[in-house]
Amino acid sequence: MEFSQEKIRFFAKYIEKELGIVYSDSNYFQLEHRLSDITSQLGLKSLEDLWMRATSGIDTQLKELLLDIATNNETSFFRDPSLFVGLVKSIVPELLSANPQLKELRIWSAACSNGQEPYSIAMALDEARSENPNFPNYKILATDFSERVLSRTKARTYSQLELQRGLSASRLQRYFDPGSAPNTWVLNSRIPPSNFQFQQLNLLDPWNFDHNFHIVFCRNVLIYQNVDNKIRVIDKILKVFEKDAYLALGAAESLLGISDLFEQVHFENSVFYRKKRSN
Repeated sequence: MEFSQEKIRFFAKYIEKELGIVYSDSNYFQLEHRLSDITSQLGLKSLEDLWMRATSGIDTQLKELLLDIATNNETSFFRDPSLFVGLVKSIVPELLSANPQLKELRIWSAACSNGQEPYSIAMALDEARSENPNFPNYKILATDFSERVLSRTKARTYSQLELQRGLSASRLQRYFDPGSAPNTWVLNSRIPPSNFQFQQLNLLDPWNFDHNFHIVFCRNVLIYQNVDNKIRVIDKILKVFEKDAYLALGAAESLLGISDLFEQVHFENSVFYRKKRSN
């Protein structure tokens, strides 16, 4: 029996309500495939059984599974490489120019997925510090709504295939050691675990951070949200900005129609955003 569009829409609307992630009708096939995976994990016989379970009440286990499959967690090391060049060649020097006493950068990697983004940031900063001892240290907060991907991030372990996506041979040699399992690699102590904090966080929920941030990476997140939620998230990000802080978005994202409080900062092929400065 074909699973009806109306029943897929039930799950799509639930995910949108919880996470703000919008599934269009044209992407229902993708959601149906992911729902099939949940059906197998739960030992159910069919999507109809999954729908019946969900409509009788979505328990904690089912909620975690539904939200976990909401995005594909597709990422790579040094995704959009020019952004990391802009970070160390332009953005951090700008921050230091505005605050010469700055000794520690506070960076937030929102929707960190399996950890490639925060660890790429850390490697770029470590390379910059090796060339310039006066380059500031850093603390990175990595957040995601999925506890599963946060656990992977904390483990610091990646497959050969994952490392081949975006990581150069020299960086592999410098920052990774062979893992205990075949064809796995573990991020080594050149990138200290003490420089990271991890937190499960839904961007639509209230935030409670101990401090504000100099740089926020919120890439490939807004693209899944409706306009109201985009505005909501950006307004909240502004509230955790340090003075002269910067925001990085995904290559296909912009703040056009979302906020007029930001201005763009360009460095070669990278684009960052900062709060508009008063004249």
